[in-house]
Amino acid sequence: MPAAIESLKLALSRDSKEVFKVVRVKPFRAFRYDESKVGDLSKVVTPPYDIIKGAKVDELQGLSEHNIAWIIKNKPRDDDTPESNQYTRARDFLNKWVDDNSLKQDEKESFYVYGQDFEVEGKKLFRFGFIGLIELEDFASEAPSSGSFAGVLQHEETLPKDIVDRLSLCRSSMANFGQIFVIYPDKEGSVDAVLEKNMKKGPVADITDTAGVRHRIWAVDDEADVKAVSANMADKYIIIADGHHRYKTALQLSTDNPDLESAKYRMLTFVNISNPGLVVLPTHRLVQNLEVFSKEKLLEDIKGYFDLEIFDNKDDMFNHMDKMFTQNKHSFGLFMDDGNYYTFTLNDMKIMDSLLGDKSPELRSLDVAILHALILDKMLGIDKEKLLQGTMKGGGFVSYIKGIGDAVDESIKTVKGPSQAVFFMNPTRIEEVEAVSKNFECMPQKSTFFHPKIWTGFTINKLR
Repeated sequence: MPAAIESLKLALSRDSKEVFKVVRVKPFRAFRYDESKVGDLSKVVTPPYDIIKGAKVDELQGLSEHNIAWIIKNKPRDDDTPESNQYTRARDFLNKWVDDNSLKQDEKESFYVYGQDFEVEGKKLFRFGFIGLIELEDFASEAPSSGSFAGVLQHEETLPKDIVDRLSLCRSSMANFGQIFVIYPDKEGSVDAVLEKNMKKGPVADITDTAGVRHRIWAVDDEADVKAVSANMADKYIIIADGHHRYKTALQLSTDNPDLESAKYRMLTFVNISNPGLVVLPTHRLVQNLEVFSKEKLLEDIKGYFDLEIFDNKDDMFNHMDKMFTQNKHSFGLFMDDGNYYTFTLNDMKIMDSLLGDKSPELRSLDVAILHALILDKMLGIDKEKLLQGTMKGGGFVSYIKGIGDAVDESIKTVKGPSQAVFFMNPTRIEEVEAVSKNFECMPQKSTFFHPKIWTGFTINKLR
């Protein structure tokens, strides 16, 4: 794999016309696993629900009768009814674990530092942030005529069919299990200073997962520290990095329960944009199921707008992509099982002005926008409607491949089989994420892959 990661650092600037203010952030009394009851904590916490698929569900549930996958990925049965189903079973597991003290609620209102030690391409990194509650607001859609606005900014379109499942779980259990990962600007490090102070204490949770990522949780329960975090977050906006579906689910749940105060808040993990451990990896596009697909025609079409390079191995392809990335050029990789690996680099941005003339220059210049509008839609006929048929689980005309581990090699093998092509991407820069979000626009789905994932089960927020 190439060194295609982007350290997410941003020198934030503001002027008098542009002031963002985050909605209220507050501590909570989390329900946490009692290790004296459930045993090894590493056997009960899991990755987020959307990357637990197939045999992985059985594997995780087999680790412990208390594994959180019994709740977040309870499997449907043939005899399910509206009164008894995967979501009611999840609710029953939660209630049972609370009743028998497998899950205990903390005594003090707290924030929770969440730190992850991990490695990317031989580089050791540490990312940390804090878990807390945010008062829910609709996504900001436009700037006010004057003054500031309280807003949560989204940066990415979502796949709508994935929201129904999470809403059903929330309605049944009335609890937050998975985290929503958000980023916020704090160049001065006012919040991080409080978190770093509390990381000098012993962690309340410390596990290393099977991928070698170490996860640690520290409770921030000193009253002065809690107030300092809330106060320092008062003038900061947030951008959802990962968890758009879960935020939309929380908005709907709040609408469903207008008289329930706790439903007006959602559990989030907040990470400073300036955190040196904040990295983003690319998400590649695997094309499949096209009735008409010509390798020769695609290459000819590409030559009309891009400078095409041909390589005989993937490493040289990725190295060239990296080189173009450092020069701020829009470069992509391509494999079609014709004996070659290709890179193609856009040679004139004018075509994007005509294809996405109603979008901002910031959105038009995104690699993902160029690939989706010019290659997938214009050249291959995969429009937005067809894109919505694809998910991270596969299917449809486009599947999304995360740029880590052996996923790239697996995608190449797939093209040698039933699939037709795989397009390789450079990562989206955080400056691009922020610029598009501030324009109240959304990038195409799966434009970013923040690594590592925020895990589920360290803290649970019960709504009633």
